[in-house]
Amino acid sequence: MTEQAKNKWEELAAKMHDEETGSLVQLDAGDEDLQIAQQIFDARDKVARLGNQKSADKAWREVQGSITKSRKLWLSFAKYAAVFVVAVLLTGGLFLIQTPPAMPDTFACISAPNGQISNVTLFDGTNVWLNAGSNLKYKQSFGGENREVFLEGEAFFSVTKDKKIPFIVHAGNSAIKVHGTQFNVKAYENEPVIETVLVEGKVEFLSDNEDVMMKPGEQLRFTRKSGDVETKEVNTDEFTSWKGGKIYFNDETLLSLTKQLERWYEVSFAFENEKIKNYRFSGVINKDRSLDYTLIIIQEINKVKFKTNKEQIEIMDK
Repeated sequence: MTEQAKNKWEELAAKMHDEETGSLVQLDAGDEDLQIAQQIFDARDKVARLGNQKSADKAWREVQGSITKSRKLWLSFAKYAAVFVVAVLLTGGLFLIQTPPAMPDTFACISAPNGQISNVTLFDGTNVWLNAGSNLKYKQSFGGENREVFLEGEAFFSVTKDKKIPFIVHAGNSAIKVHGTQFNVKAYENEPVIETVLVEGKVEFLSDNEDVMMKPGEQLRFTRKSGDVETKEVNTDEFTSWKGGKIYFNDETLLSLTKQLERWYEVSFAFENEKIKNYRFSGVINKDRSLDYTLIIIQEINKVKFKTNKEQIEIMDK
Protein backbone atom coordinates (compact mmCIF):
# COMPACT_ATOMS: atom_id res chain seq x y z
CA MET A 1 0.00 0.00 0.00
CA THR A 2 1.35 3.46 -0.90
CA GLU A 3 2.04 6.09 1.73
CA GLN A 4 -0.57 8.33 0.15
CA ALA A 5 -3.24 5.65 0.41
CA LYS A 6 -2.32 4.96 4.05
CA ASN A 7 -2.52 8.66 4.90
CA LYS A 8 -5.91 8.91 3.22
CA TRP A 9 -7.46 6.12 5.33
CA GLU A 10 -5.95 7.53 8.50
CA GLU A 11 -7.52 10.87 7.57
CA LEU A 12 -10.87 9.10 7.01
CA ALA A 13 -10.73 7.52 10.46
CA ALA A 14 -9.87 10.87 12.06
CA LYS A 15 -12.69 12.64 10.22
CA MET A 16 -15.22 10.19 11.64
CA HIS A 17 -14.20 11.45 15.10
CA ASP A 18 -14.05 15.12 14.10
CA GLU A 19 -10.30 15.19 14.77
CA GLU A 20 -7.40 16.86 12.95
CA THR A 21 -4.30 14.95 11.79
CA GLY A 22 -2.35 17.66 10.01
CA SER A 23 -2.29 15.48 6.91
CA LEU A 24 -1.96 17.12 3.53
CA VAL A 25 -4.65 14.78 2.13
CA GLN A 26 -7.79 16.71 1.29
CA LEU A 27 -11.23 15.07 1.39
CA ASP A 28 -14.39 16.52 -0.11
CA ALA A 29 -18.01 15.51 0.42
CA GLY A 30 -18.16 13.72 -2.91
CA ASP A 31 -15.18 11.46 -2.25
CA GLU A 32 -16.31 7.82 -2.75
CA ASP A 33 -14.02 6.43 -0.06
CA LEU A 34 -15.37 9.02 2.41
CA GLN A 35 -18.94 7.89 1.68
CA ILE A 36 -17.96 4.27 2.20
CA ALA A 37 -16.28 5.03 5.52
CA GLN A 38 -19.27 7.06 6.72
CA GLN A 39 -21.68 4.16 6.06
CA ILE A 40 -19.44 1.74 7.94
CA PHE A 41 -19.06 4.15 10.84
CA ASP A 42 -22.85 4.63 11.04
CA ALA A 43 -23.29 0.84 11.21
CA ARG A 44 -20.78 0.77 14.09
CA ASP A 45 -22.93 3.12 16.14
CA LYS A 46 -26.01 1.05 15.48
CA VAL A 47 -24.27 -2.16 16.57
CA ALA A 48 -23.24 -0.47 19.82
CA ARG A 49 -26.83 0.62 20.53
CA LEU A 50 -28.11 -2.87 19.86
CA GLY A 51 -25.85 -4.33 22.54
CA ASN A 52 -28.50 -3.88 25.21
CA GLN A 53 -31.26 -5.61 23.27
CA LYS A 54 -32.27 -9.05 24.52
CA SER A 55 -33.02 -10.67 21.15
CA ALA A 56 -30.05 -11.49 18.96
CA ASP A 57 -32.39 -12.07 16.02
CA LYS A 58 -33.98 -8.65 16.48
CA ALA A 59 -30.56 -7.03 16.70
CA TRP A 60 -29.41 -8.70 13.53
CA ARG A 61 -32.53 -7.64 11.60
CA GLU A 62 -32.00 -4.02 12.59
CA VAL A 63 -28.31 -3.79 11.84
CA GLN A 64 -28.73 -5.79 8.63
CA GLY A 65 -30.60 -2.89 7.10
CA SER A 66 -27.57 -0.68 7.58
CA ILE A 67 -25.18 -3.00 5.73
CA THR A 68 -25.19 -2.06 2.05
CA LYS A 69 -25.57 -4.85 -0.47
CA SER A 70 -23.43 -3.06 -3.01
CA ARG A 71 -20.62 -5.36 -4.13
CA LYS A 72 -18.62 -2.37 -5.29
CA LEU A 73 -18.72 -0.79 -1.83
CA TRP A 74 -17.35 -3.87 -0.09
CA LEU A 75 -14.71 -4.58 -2.72
CA SER A 76 -13.45 -1.04 -2.32
CA PHE A 77 -13.45 -1.28 1.48
CA ALA A 78 -11.60 -4.61 1.42
CA LYS A 79 -8.54 -2.98 -0.15
CA TYR A 80 -7.85 -0.91 2.94
CA ALA A 81 -9.85 -2.76 5.64
CA ALA A 82 -6.88 -3.62 7.87
CA VAL A 83 -5.50 -0.07 7.89
CA PHE A 84 -8.94 1.45 8.45
CA VAL A 85 -9.78 -0.80 11.43
CA VAL A 86 -6.41 -0.05 13.05
CA ALA A 87 -6.91 3.69 12.50
CA VAL A 88 -10.39 3.62 14.07
CA LEU A 89 -9.08 1.75 17.13
CA LEU A 90 -6.22 4.23 17.53
CA THR A 91 -8.68 7.14 17.56
CA GLY A 92 -10.89 5.55 20.21
CA GLY A 93 -13.55 3.97 18.00
CA LEU A 94 -14.80 0.37 17.86
CA PHE A 95 -16.18 -1.45 14.84
CA LEU A 96 -17.99 -4.78 15.22
CA ILE A 97 -19.42 -7.19 12.65
CA GLN A 98 -22.59 -8.91 13.81
CA THR A 99 -22.92 -12.52 12.60
CA PRO A 100 -26.36 -13.57 11.37
CA PRO A 101 -28.52 -15.92 13.45
CA ALA A 102 -27.94 -19.67 13.08
CA MET A 103 -29.83 -21.45 10.33
CA PRO A 104 -32.67 -23.81 11.38
CA ASP A 105 -31.61 -27.40 12.02
CA THR A 106 -31.94 -29.58 8.93
CA PHE A 107 -32.84 -33.27 8.77
CA ALA A 108 -31.18 -36.35 7.32
CA CYS A 109 -33.29 -39.28 6.14
CA ILE A 110 -32.63 -43.03 5.84
CA SER A 111 -35.04 -45.14 3.79
CA ALA A 112 -35.73 -48.80 3.12
CA PRO A 113 -37.81 -48.90 -0.10
CA ASN A 114 -40.34 -51.61 -0.80
CA GLY A 115 -38.61 -54.91 -1.43
CA GLN A 116 -35.59 -54.11 0.74
CA ILE A 117 -34.45 -54.28 4.37
CA SER A 118 -31.81 -51.75 5.46
CA ASN A 119 -29.31 -51.69 8.31
CA VAL A 120 -27.51 -48.55 9.50
CA THR A 121 -25.45 -47.41 12.48
CA LEU A 122 -26.16 -43.88 13.71
CA PHE A 123 -23.50 -41.41 14.88
CA ASP A 124 -23.94 -42.39 18.55
CA GLY A 125 -23.35 -46.08 17.79
CA THR A 126 -27.03 -47.06 17.82
CA ASN A 127 -27.79 -49.80 15.31
CA VAL A 128 -31.06 -49.61 13.37
CA TRP A 129 -32.76 -52.13 11.09
CA LEU A 130 -35.45 -50.71 8.78
CA ASN A 131 -38.14 -52.95 7.35
CA ALA A 132 -39.34 -52.47 3.78
CA GLY A 133 -41.33 -49.29 3.13
CA SER A 134 -39.86 -47.48 6.15
CA ASN A 135 -38.26 -44.07 6.68
CA LEU A 136 -36.17 -42.76 9.56
CA LYS A 137 -35.14 -39.11 9.85
CA TYR A 138 -33.11 -37.17 12.41
CA LYS A 139 -31.61 -33.72 12.87
CA GLN A 140 -28.11 -32.99 11.66
CA SER A 141 -27.24 -32.19 15.30
CA PHE A 142 -28.06 -35.79 16.31
CA GLY A 143 -25.62 -37.23 18.83
CA GLY A 144 -24.19 -33.96 20.09
CA GLU A 145 -27.23 -32.25 21.60
CA ASN A 146 -30.05 -34.73 21.08
CA ARG A 147 -30.78 -38.34 20.16
CA GLU A 148 -34.25 -38.01 18.64
CA VAL A 149 -35.41 -39.84 15.52
CA PHE A 150 -38.71 -39.83 13.62
CA LEU A 151 -40.01 -43.15 12.30
CA GLU A 152 -42.56 -43.99 9.63
CA GLY A 153 -42.70 -47.75 9.17
CA GLU A 154 -41.02 -50.50 11.16
CA ALA A 155 -37.58 -50.53 12.78
CA PHE A 156 -35.57 -52.52 15.29
CA PHE A 157 -33.30 -50.45 17.52
CA SER A 158 -30.23 -51.52 19.47
CA VAL A 159 -29.55 -48.30 21.36
CA THR A 160 -26.16 -47.24 22.71
CA LYS A 161 -26.37 -46.27 26.37
CA ASP A 162 -26.00 -42.60 27.29
CA LYS A 163 -27.14 -41.50 30.76
CA LYS A 164 -27.08 -37.81 29.86
CA ILE A 165 -28.91 -37.88 26.52
CA PRO A 166 -31.91 -40.25 26.25
CA PHE A 167 -32.79 -41.82 22.91
CA ILE A 168 -36.30 -40.88 21.72
CA VAL A 169 -38.25 -42.43 18.84
CA HIS A 170 -41.17 -40.32 17.59
CA ALA A 171 -43.81 -42.50 15.94
CA GLY A 172 -47.01 -40.80 14.85
CA ASN A 173 -48.63 -39.13 17.86
CA SER A 174 -46.54 -41.10 20.35
CA ALA A 175 -42.91 -41.43 21.45
CA ILE A 176 -40.67 -44.08 22.99
CA LYS A 177 -37.98 -42.86 25.39
CA VAL A 178 -34.98 -45.07 26.21
CA HIS A 179 -31.48 -44.87 27.68
CA GLY A 180 -30.01 -48.06 26.26
CA THR A 181 -31.96 -51.12 25.14
CA GLN A 182 -33.28 -53.24 22.27
CA PHE A 183 -36.82 -52.85 21.01
CA ASN A 184 -38.98 -52.99 17.88
CA VAL A 185 -41.40 -50.29 16.71
CA LYS A 186 -44.00 -50.75 13.99
CA ALA A 187 -45.66 -47.49 12.96
CA TYR A 188 -46.68 -47.53 9.32
CA GLU A 189 -48.62 -44.40 8.43
CA ASN A 190 -51.49 -46.31 6.80
CA GLU A 191 -52.02 -48.63 9.78
CA PRO A 192 -54.23 -47.60 12.74
CA VAL A 193 -52.08 -49.22 15.47
CA ILE A 194 -48.52 -48.48 16.60
CA GLU A 195 -46.77 -51.50 18.12
CA THR A 196 -43.74 -51.54 20.40
CA VAL A 197 -42.04 -54.76 21.52
CA LEU A 198 -39.31 -54.58 24.18
CA VAL A 199 -36.58 -57.20 23.91
CA GLU A 200 -34.28 -56.04 26.72
CA GLY A 201 -33.71 -53.00 28.91
CA LYS A 202 -36.38 -50.45 29.76
CA VAL A 203 -38.42 -48.04 27.65
CA GLU A 204 -41.09 -45.49 28.44
CA PHE A 205 -43.98 -45.19 25.98
CA LEU A 206 -45.34 -41.64 25.84
CA SER A 207 -48.69 -40.48 24.45
CA ASP A 208 -51.15 -37.66 25.11
CA ASN A 209 -53.31 -39.91 27.28
CA GLU A 210 -50.78 -41.81 29.40
CA ASP A 211 -47.18 -42.87 29.92
CA VAL A 212 -46.34 -46.56 30.25
CA MET A 213 -43.07 -48.07 31.48
CA MET A 214 -42.56 -51.32 29.56
CA LYS A 215 -40.86 -54.51 30.73
CA PRO A 216 -38.75 -56.92 28.62
CA GLY A 217 -40.95 -59.43 26.78
CA GLU A 218 -43.90 -57.04 26.55
CA GLN A 219 -45.77 -55.81 23.50
CA LEU A 220 -47.61 -52.47 23.65
CA ARG A 221 -50.32 -51.64 21.13
CA PHE A 222 -51.35 -48.00 20.79
CA THR A 223 -54.45 -47.09 18.75
CA ARG A 224 -53.80 -43.78 17.01
CA LYS A 225 -57.39 -42.54 16.82
CA SER A 226 -58.68 -43.42 20.29
CA GLY A 227 -55.38 -43.25 22.19
CA ASP A 228 -56.08 -46.63 23.82
CA VAL A 229 -53.06 -48.59 25.09
CA GLU A 230 -52.85 -52.36 25.57
CA THR A 231 -49.91 -54.44 26.80
CA LYS A 232 -49.28 -58.18 26.87
CA GLU A 233 -46.42 -60.67 27.11
CA VAL A 234 -45.18 -62.07 23.81
CA ASN A 235 -42.41 -64.13 22.25
CA THR A 236 -40.20 -61.27 21.08
CA ASP A 237 -38.43 -63.44 18.48
CA GLU A 238 -41.62 -63.51 16.42
CA PHE A 239 -41.63 -59.70 16.22
CA THR A 240 -37.98 -59.20 15.35
CA SER A 241 -37.38 -62.11 12.95
CA TRP A 242 -38.21 -59.87 9.96
CA LYS A 243 -34.56 -58.72 10.13
CA GLY A 244 -33.62 -62.17 8.88
CA GLY A 245 -36.36 -62.25 6.24
CA LYS A 246 -39.11 -64.05 8.19
CA ILE A 247 -42.42 -62.78 9.52
CA TYR A 248 -44.63 -64.73 11.91
CA PHE A 249 -48.39 -64.19 11.80
CA ASN A 250 -50.51 -65.40 14.67
CA ASP A 251 -54.22 -65.12 13.89
CA GLU A 252 -53.64 -61.94 11.85
CA THR A 253 -56.16 -60.63 9.32
CA LEU A 254 -55.56 -61.21 5.63
CA LEU A 255 -55.57 -57.42 5.21
CA SER A 256 -52.64 -57.09 7.60
CA LEU A 257 -50.81 -59.91 5.85
CA THR A 258 -51.20 -58.42 2.36
CA LYS A 259 -49.84 -55.06 3.51
CA GLN A 260 -46.61 -56.79 4.44
CA LEU A 261 -46.55 -58.67 1.15
CA GLU A 262 -46.98 -55.38 -0.73
CA ARG A 263 -43.94 -53.91 1.01
CA TRP A 264 -41.75 -56.99 0.58
CA TYR A 265 -42.65 -57.97 -2.98
CA GLU A 266 -43.56 -54.56 -4.44
CA VAL A 267 -47.07 -55.58 -5.51
CA SER A 268 -50.59 -54.40 -4.72
CA PHE A 269 -53.69 -56.37 -3.69
CA ALA A 270 -57.39 -55.78 -4.20
CA PHE A 271 -60.17 -57.60 -2.33
CA GLU A 272 -63.30 -58.91 -4.05
CA ASN A 273 -65.31 -57.96 -0.93
CA GLU A 274 -64.82 -56.56 2.57
CA LYS A 275 -65.46 -59.93 4.22
CA ILE A 276 -62.25 -61.42 2.80
CA LYS A 277 -60.13 -58.75 4.50
CA ASN A 278 -61.05 -60.21 7.89
CA TYR A 279 -60.07 -63.81 7.15
CA ARG A 280 -57.46 -64.89 9.73
CA PHE A 281 -54.01 -66.24 9.04
CA SER A 282 -51.34 -67.97 11.13
CA GLY A 283 -48.00 -69.00 9.73
CA VAL A 284 -44.61 -67.78 8.54
CA ILE A 285 -43.65 -65.74 5.50
CA ASN A 286 -40.11 -66.31 4.25
CA LYS A 287 -38.71 -63.57 2.04
CA ASP A 288 -36.36 -66.05 0.38
CA ARG A 289 -39.41 -67.80 -1.06
CA SER A 290 -41.08 -66.46 -4.19
CA LEU A 291 -44.36 -64.57 -4.04
CA ASP A 292 -46.10 -67.36 -5.99
CA TYR A 293 -45.03 -69.91 -3.36
CA THR A 294 -46.36 -67.69 -0.55
CA LEU A 295 -49.71 -67.18 -2.30
CA ILE A 296 -50.15 -70.94 -2.76
CA ILE A 297 -49.70 -71.45 1.01
CA ILE A 298 -52.25 -68.71 1.77
CA GLN A 299 -54.76 -70.26 -0.67
CA GLU A 300 -54.54 -73.62 1.09
CA ILE A 301 -55.08 -72.13 4.55
CA ASN A 302 -57.71 -69.46 3.87
CA LYS A 303 -59.73 -70.98 1.03
CA VAL A 304 -59.18 -68.00 -1.19
CA LYS A 305 -57.77 -67.67 -4.70
CA PHE A 306 -55.61 -65.08 -6.37
CA LYS A 307 -55.93 -63.61 -9.84
CA THR A 308 -53.28 -61.39 -11.38
CA ASN A 309 -54.77 -58.43 -13.21
CA LYS A 310 -52.00 -56.35 -14.80
CA GLU A 311 -49.94 -55.02 -11.86
CA GLN A 312 -52.56 -55.87 -9.22
CA ILE A 313 -53.42 -59.16 -7.54
CA GLU A 314 -57.11 -59.72 -6.81
CA ILE A 315 -58.15 -61.89 -3.84
CA MET A 316 -61.43 -63.78 -4.23
CA ASP A 317 -63.37 -66.52 -2.47
CA LYS A 318 -62.91 -69.99 -3.95
